Parts: sequence; structure tokens; C-alpha cells
Amino acid sequence: MKRFCCILLIFLLAMASCQTSTIPQNDQDKDTLSQDKEDTQSEQPSIADPDNSPAPSAKELRARKLAAVGIPSPEEEFRGVWVAATDIIALLSGKNDREAVIALDKLMDDCIAYHLNTVIFHVRVNSDAYYCSTIFKPAVAVQDLLSGGFDILSYAVEAAHKRGLDIHAWANPYRIGSNRENAVCQDYIQYGSYYYYIPTSETAQAYIVSGMQEIVDRYDVDGLQYDDYFYTEGTVSADKPADFETEYEIYRAGGGTLSVADWRREAVNSLIRRTYEVAHSKKECVFGISPAYQVEKNYHQKYADVLLWMEKEGYVDYLMPQIYFGFENQTAPFIPTTQTWMGYKKDPSVRVYIGLALYKTGMKNDSNAGSGNSEWFSCQDIMLRQISYLQENNADGYCFFRYSFFDPNMTRDSGYSKDIAAVEVFNLVEQMG
Repeated sequence: MKRFCCILLIFLLAMASCQTSTIPQNDQDKDTLSQDKEDTQSEQPSIADPDNSPAPSAKELRARKLAAVGIPSPEEEFRGVWVAATDIIALLSGKNDREAVIALDKLMDDCIAYHLNTVIFHVRVNSDAYYCSTIFKPAVAVQDLLSGGFDILSYAVEAAHKRGLDIHAWANPYRIGSNRENAVCQDYIQYGSYYYYIPTSETAQAYIVSGMQEIVDRYDVDGLQYDDYFYTEGTVSADKPADFETEYEIYRAGGGTLSVADWRREAVNSLIRRTYEVAHSKKECVFGISPAYQVEKNYHQKYADVLLWMEKEGYVDYLMPQIYFGFENQTAPFIPTTQTWMGYKKDPSVRVYIGLALYKTGMKNDSNAGSGNSEWFSCQDIMLRQISYLQENNADGYCFFRYSFFDPNMTRDSGYSKDIAAVEVFNLVEQMG
């Protein structure tokens, strides 16, 4: 009996030893066991996702945020607004970091309230930067913020994406402005009291493209954009090289056969192709241009072959012509001008968004409109009718120039009616809501 009891005691002790050996002896063991369990679970399909589908992209998540407040994604209907340097200065001038955050948050909140989905944010105006650049000098108006460590573009991107908005970085490629100290190379010319980079200069072009690459590499932007500033009208003769175009004779001596006009256009084309490649070096980033509305003037005076860019893949993802006219404008009435642009042949990869003149709402005298010069003062629904027309005709989208003019109380000259501007904006927002 005693022997049986001893055997039973040894058996029970052995069982107890086996059980305690499976228990972690310290916190590290507990963490390891917990991590092993998590790793095992992570390898299994989620119960909430039985098909084990890939996680949605950042763009898809933004589209969901917009849909939750009744706003279409940019792919469904592009609804943009230009936030020009003038707007940025009004928002941020004299402000500290905390105040700048509040101002940029309000900007993005306003865009959601206006039912927009894309912000076109000015990053370079006159060879100066509204972001932290290693290539271009900081813009004077925001120098204190940037030098103090507040990166305007970085926070603008963060604030936009938080609300579901896309944000495109908008730059003027060739402009230097009235201060030639902003020039990053010596290949520039003076025309009147302003300076411009020479479009055919490989050195100038390299700096311009590097500036866009810097933005794509350092900021999570969804697009890049140039506006209509290419060759400035009046700077060159149509049929012979200007004094600063000495490279043309070298080109001809080397066997080049292009006319001087086509040579200039090819230089601009080169900048566009290279910038397109920069944009597409980043996943889901696009490149667009906002040209002047006159195709012939673009081609013959600005040396911008916008129809080529539209028809052939590899130049742009979108064009945004500036159709800043009312319905009664004698020179370029809104509907025929828009129809012309929407009727141009385009590659399937290219979209056309219409730039609209929000800044003209309530204008008493549209001096270049001929007999339609008082239309913006006598009508209170021009914006509404233009949006309705675009929607009814399945346009890809539209963009408003510019953000500050959504506020009818913004400081304007005496040539505007704030009351009419207020009704225009109300009608517009109602139509998009």
C-alpha cells in the first residue's frame, strides 16, 4: 500500500510539472507568446474580409470620405479650386505656426463645405517656393513661417487628405518676376520689368524639372500642374531667333531642320514630357496644364502645342482650359467655346476640365466682353448655369478661379456687387450639393 501511494505521488508531481512548463515564466515570454499568436492570426484571412481582399489604397479611402458627405470623387466629377499665392498670402501672412494650421484647416473645411474634391495649391510663382525647397528661395511673404520650420505644403497635404481631398502642386514654370535674384541660373531674359527663364535653355529646364521632382519626392501630392505661362507674347519674333536664342544657330549648324517656331515648340514639349515622367514616378500622381482658351494663340505665340498634348499619350493627364467667360461674351461665349474644347480629339488617357471665372461674379463691367460686358452684374446665376451645362453634357469636371472669391465679402474694388456675388456663390454651392 505504501509503495502504491509513493507511485501515485510521483505521477501527480510529474503531471504538475508538465502543466507549469507551458506557462511563460516572465513578461518577455508573455510578449513572445502574444506576438506569436498575432503573427499566426495575421496569416489567416480576416473574418471581416473573407475574400482576403487587398487593403484599399489611400485614394480609395479619400473617395470614401468624400462619398460619406455626398461629394463625388475626382474620377467621377472633378471639382477643383485654385488656391493662388494671393490666397495663401491672405491666409498666412503674419501668422505663427499655430495660426497657420488653423487657417489651412479652415481652407480645407471650406472646400468640403463648397462640395469640392480637389485643391490646386500654388507652390511656385516667380521662381520662389511656398514650401521647403532646396532649389528655390522661399517666397518673401511666407519666409518667416518656412524658415521657422513650418512647411506649408506638408501641412496643406495632410489637412487635405484628412478630409478626403486631392491636392495638386501648381507652379509657373518660366516666370522669375520682377526680382532677378530669384533666378536659379543665368539663362533668363528681361521683358519689360519682368524676368523669365529661356524656354530653350537645357539648364533652365533642368532646374524647373528638378523642382517638380523635389515636390513629388518629398510631398504626398496627388498631381502637378503648370498654368498658361510658357513663352510670353511679344518676347520673340515669329520667324527668326531672338538675340538670346543663340542655340538655334548651333542646332541648325548641327543638321537640325526645324523652323525656329517648331524648335521653340519642341523645347516646350520637352519640358512637358519630362514633367509628365516626374509625376508618373509617383504612384497615382497626375500631371495637368491649364492653358489659355485660344488654341491658335497658344500654338503661335506661347509655343504651346496643347492639341498635341491632348491627342498623344505621354504629355499630360488633363488639360484645364481657362474659359473665363459668360454666356453673352461677344468674343468667346461660354457654350460655343466649351463645346470647341470638348470636341477636340483626345487620347483616352487625357481628361478635360473647364476652368471657370468665379472671380467675375458680381462684376459690373467685364471690359473685354463687348455687348455682354454687364452680364455678370445683371445675372445672379451664371455659375449655376455653367455647372448645369457641364453636368448635363457629361464634362469631366471643372475648376474655379479662385478660392477667395467663394467669400463675397472679400476685399474687391468698387467694380463688384457683393450682393450679386453672394447669390451666385449660394446658387453654385446649392447646385453642387
